[in-house]
Amino acid sequence: MKLYLKVLKYIKPYWVMVILSFISSILFAAINAFSIWMISSLFSTIMKTRTNPLNVEPTNISINNKLEAITNQLIGNGPPIEQLKMLCLILLITFIIKNIFFMINKICLSFIGNRMIMDIRNDLFSHMQNLPLSFFHKNKSGELLAIMMNDVSNMRTTFTLTLQSLINEPISMLIILFMLLITNLKMTLYVLLTLPIAIIIITKLGQSIRRKSMRTSKQIAGLINVFQETISGIRIVKAFIMEQFENKKFFKENKKYYKFYFKQETTGNLTVPINDLIGISLGVMLLWIGGKEVLVLNTLDPDGFIRYIFYLFAMLQPARKLGSVNAQIQVGLASAERVFNIFNTKSNILNSKKPIIINSFNKNISFNKVSFKYERSKNISINNVSVKINKGDSLALVGNSGAGKSTFVDLIPRFYEINSGEILIDNINIKNINLENLRNLMGIVTQDTILFNDSIINNISYGQPKATFEEIKQAAKTANALEFIEKLPNGFNSTIGEKGTLLSGGQKQRISIARAILKNPEILILDEATSALDTESEKKVQNAIEKLVKNRTVIVIAHRLSTIINADQILVLNDGKLIELGTHSELIKNNGHYKKLYDIQFNKN
Repeated sequence: MKLYLKVLKYIKPYWVMVILSFISSILFAAINAFSIWMISSLFSTIMKTRTNPLNVEPTNISINNKLEAITNQLIGNGPPIEQLKMLCLILLITFIIKNIFFMINKICLSFIGNRMIMDIRNDLFSHMQNLPLSFFHKNKSGELLAIMMNDVSNMRTTFTLTLQSLINEPISMLIILFMLLITNLKMTLYVLLTLPIAIIIITKLGQSIRRKSMRTSKQIAGLINVFQETISGIRIVKAFIMEQFENKKFFKENKKYYKFYFKQETTGNLTVPINDLIGISLGVMLLWIGGKEVLVLNTLDPDGFIRYIFYLFAMLQPARKLGSVNAQIQVGLASAERVFNIFNTKSNILNSKKPIIINSFNKNISFNKVSFKYERSKNISINNVSVKINKGDSLALVGNSGAGKSTFVDLIPRFYEINSGEILIDNINIKNINLENLRNLMGIVTQDTILFNDSIINNISYGQPKATFEEIKQAAKTANALEFIEKLPNGFNSTIGEKGTLLSGGQKQRISIARAILKNPEILILDEATSALDTESEKKVQNAIEKLVKNRTVIVIAHRLSTIINADQILVLNDGKLIELGTHSELIKNNGHYKKLYDIQFNKN
């Protein structure tokens, strides 16, 4: 129930529409009850005359008697054919008005439900944007995609439909129940006595559906993940002739999904026959009891009995819908649980209560005994590292794969929160600097080039939407990208495909470098930025980077030691530990780990 209330909190902005829907629902139910009363009058008053006198004497004028008097006034006291004519006219007007309120109600609830789910999806996307990188390491992209699309879609279908039913059907049932009470109190008590049994059965069935729906939601995430991994790695799949292997893997996951979904639907399909069985059992019981009182005991008015049966079967329809709604709610709640599990995940990288705004980077970046370990990892990635990077200097990071180089640079913009020590910029702990302000000081070119399925101009200006075309063009020129961009059919307006698949590796990397150049950052982080470039392009891009070094702090990760020979400092990492620090010539003289790496690359014995 708490989970459902969490979802319904999203209704608050649309409270005017809720009130309008609620009023129209009440009016619809009331007019519907009136139409049933009038139809029953056709059979109990016009089509027959009363023949069986009751053995009981009326005492007070009841609500039922007052309603009958009003009905008689409406249809008149003329011949039956005139009464029939008036009744038909009243029913026509009643059904027109009833359906007007029905449409108002449906439109309002559809608007509320769909806007509510749109807001949930927007909030979920925004929330995920604010989560740390560690969250995305722990959760597969396929599973997150399944939650964003499949689970939220389940919520949209479920809560749009159930919101309508949870407002319309209870109101209809309450009004009809009131009519049952004033028509015959004794038989209505029999109806109320059966409710607990029906509620228990429907609740148990709903719990089973929710469990099965949760398993189904998890399985569809696994299926999407297999699909996504296979498609993104289709070149490797084909190169290693693994199509049949991937087919078997997908078929296996798809079969699991089929089994889970089939069980969920089978259980869900039980709700209709069970509801019908409960309803018809109740109807048969009341037909027997009421019929016996009319035909044998003469203690029940035949007109009232006919009217009562009309209302009873009229109430079974919303009751049946409400029973089916429970199954739909459980499917939605299973999806909502997965969605709100993400909402409940909080970022550990937050602004301080009074974040500091720094307008520029003036002195240095200091690592003071910094240590960091990834979640779910046994090994320490950065172990008690201390280093100072002065403004305008270039720092190169060297080490074997897995030494901690990329982790080191990821700690500066606070992509991760360090476990111990401190990182300072101009003697201010980065935890106290406004997060957006901190990252705005930096431009980053990652090892894995990240581009979007958009135009070249939009990829270069990503993060700088106000940049002019001339500025974008100059950035591309500096990154040695202008020549190949101008040869494309649409130039800067060319779309580069998903992840830049329409470009070569070197071209993608140069677009990424142009994006960092356009930002014109004070701190430039190059995470193996030239790794995808051929030798000629690398030299040109290296020249462009050297132009940026003036009055900027540059942190470079590179496997090719030839690109970092002129760095002001070279930091050598091994298993997360700082083992050497100095210039190229100093480290060569030390004859340590750096010297070994240098000799291996240049084939020196």
